[in-house]
Amino acid sequence: MAACDDDFTLLDDPQNPNSAPPSTATASHTPPYQINPYDNDSDPFDSDPNSLSAKRLADRDDVHSGTSKRTRLPSSSGAGDYRKDREEWSDTAIACLLEAYSEKFVQLNRGNLRGRDWEEVAAVVSERCENQSKSVEQCKNKVDNLKKRYKLERHRLSNGGVATSHWPWFKQMEQIVGNSIAAKAAAEEEKSSGIGADSYSTRQTKRLGTVVNSPGTQINSMKLKPSNNLRWRRVVLKISGAALAGSAPNNIEPKVAMLVAREVSIACHVGVEVAIVVGGRNFFCGDAWVEQTGLDRCTAYQIGMMATVMNSVLLQSALEKLGVQTRVQSAFSMPEVAEPYSRQRAIRHLEKGRVVIFGGIGAGTGNPLFSTDTAAALRASEIHADAVLKGTNMEGVYVCDARNNSIAAEHISFRELASRGASPMDMMALTFCEENGIPVGIFNLHEPGNISRALCGERVGTLIDQTGPVA
Repeated sequence: MAACDDDFTLLDDPQNPNSAPPSTATASHTPPYQINPYDNDSDPFDSDPNSLSAKRLADRDDVHSGTSKRTRLPSSSGAGDYRKDREEWSDTAIACLLEAYSEKFVQLNRGNLRGRDWEEVAAVVSERCENQSKSVEQCKNKVDNLKKRYKLERHRLSNGGVATSHWPWFKQMEQIVGNSIAAKAAAEEEKSSGIGADSYSTRQTKRLGTVVNSPGTQINSMKLKPSNNLRWRRVVLKISGAALAGSAPNNIEPKVAMLVAREVSIACHVGVEVAIVVGGRNFFCGDAWVEQTGLDRCTAYQIGMMATVMNSVLLQSALEKLGVQTRVQSAFSMPEVAEPYSRQRAIRHLEKGRVVIFGGIGAGTGNPLFSTDTAAALRASEIHADAVLKGTNMEGVYVCDARNNSIAAEHISFRELASRGASPMDMMALTFCEENGIPVGIFNLHEPGNISRALCGERVGTLIDQTGPVA
C-alpha cells in the first residue's frame, strides 16, 4: 500500500493521464499606466474600458453643449415611483380631477384652493378612481400642467385662426381658467377707465350661483349670466330689528331669520348682489331707554351698535348654512367677529357673489347718533347700489294715518311722502336717497316670497322715487 506522499507524486507524474500538461511561463510586458493629473477618468484601478469610453463621450457632449459637468445622484425608489405615478394619468382620472377641482373652485366662488381643499380634491379623485390613488402634490402638478396646456392651446387658436380645439379637456379648462382671465381683464380695464356711475353700468358680467342640492350640504354652482335682465343689479336690504323679533320681545325669531336667509339666497342665485343693513331694536332700543331712564343718548346708541352686530352674525350664520358666502363688516374694530369696513372690499365681495352685512346703528356709519336707515342710505351711495329696500312689519306706506282703515300705496314720490309727515323710514335717510337718486322700497318681510320678489325688482309694497305715480 502506497503512502500519502506517493499519491501526490503520482498526480505529478507525466505518465499519469490525469496530470495537467506543464504550463509554459511567458513573461508579460505591460506598459506602465500614464496618469494624467488633469483627467478625472485616468484611474489605474478602473479595469472597465467601456465605462471609461462612456464617461469620455458624456464629458465631450457636455463640452460641446456648453454645459458644465454635473454628477447625477442616484434617485431613490420612492422618488421614482412618485414620478411614475405622477406621469400616469388616465382619461378617467383626469376627468375625475377636473370635476372635483371645478366643484371646489366653484364652491369657493372662484377663489384659490387651500391645503384642506386640495386634500378633499385628492380624496375625491382617489375614491372615484379605485385603481389609482393620487396625492395632493400629484393633483396640484396635474392641474398646473393642464392650465399651461390650456394657455398654449389658446395661443395656438388665436394665432392660427382655428375656431375649435381638438384637445379633449379644452372646454372644462375654459370654464376654470378662461372665465377667470376674462374677469381679470375686465377688472383691469375698468380700473384704468375709472370708477363712476356711468362706467359702473358697463362692468363685466358677474358670476352667479345656482343651488345644487347634495345629501350633506348645499353649495353654489357658479355660472355666467348677463345682468341686463334684472331691474336692480345691486341692492341694499334694510332689515328692521323689530321685524326680526317676531312675536317674542328682546329676542330674535329663528323662523324669521331663516326666512330672510332663504329669500336672500334665492335672489343671489338669480344674480342680484345683496348688501344688508340690519337694526338692533329686537335686542335693545336706545330711544326707549333714554326716555325711561334718562340714559345718555350716545351711550344708549353705542349699546344698540353692538346689538346690530349680534343680528349681523346671526344672519351670516343662517345664510352660510344655505351655502351663501357672507361677510360681516363693521366700522369699529371687532376682528374676531367682523371685517373692518372697506368700501372697495365690500364692492369686491359683492362682485364675487357674496352677501355683505353692514352692522346698523353706528356699526354701519361709525357714528352712534345715526339710525340704521341712514346707514343703509349711506352705504347704498358708497357701493353704487341701485335701490334701498326696507323690510318691516308693515305692508308699505299707508295713505291714511289710521292703520286699520288705510291702504298701502304702490307708488309715491319723496316730496309727497315728506308732505304727509308720517313715514316708516327715517326722514334723513329718505332725503339722502332723494339727493342721490336712489329709489326706496318698503314692504312686509314676514310674507313668504316678498323679500326675493322685491330684490328681483318686482312691485312689492310701496316704491318711493323722485317721480311718483304717473297719471
